[in-house]
Amino acid sequence: MDNITHLPNTESHRIITLNPSQYVLYQTTCIDLNTPDGEYLETLGQHIQNDLTETNAHQLRDNIYLIGCLLGKINEDIELPVRAVSGLADLFYRMQELCEKHI
Repeated sequence: MDNITHLPNTESHRIITLNPSQYVLYQTTCIDLNTPDGEYLETLGQHIQNDLTETNAHQLRDNIYLIGCLLGKINEDIELPVRAVSGLADLFYRMQELCEKHI
């Protein structure tokens, strides 16, 4: 790999500098390191994925609370625009996915 740097005065440490596409991959997935025989060594990026999942769950909970408040104010005289109905459908789908993951 051309993106590995050796630290001075040590043979046991290396620095790998990711190019932009590698960095995007690191941010969006977990990377498993395996031996040439396929034996698992380590996972990279899992803490980022956990942080993203937690942030998304918090945002979704906030959206669910907001929707609950808004729906409490809607009566049969109010007509929602198509975009609002589509947004609600997307939110309800995400709610269903979150509930299925936690059950």
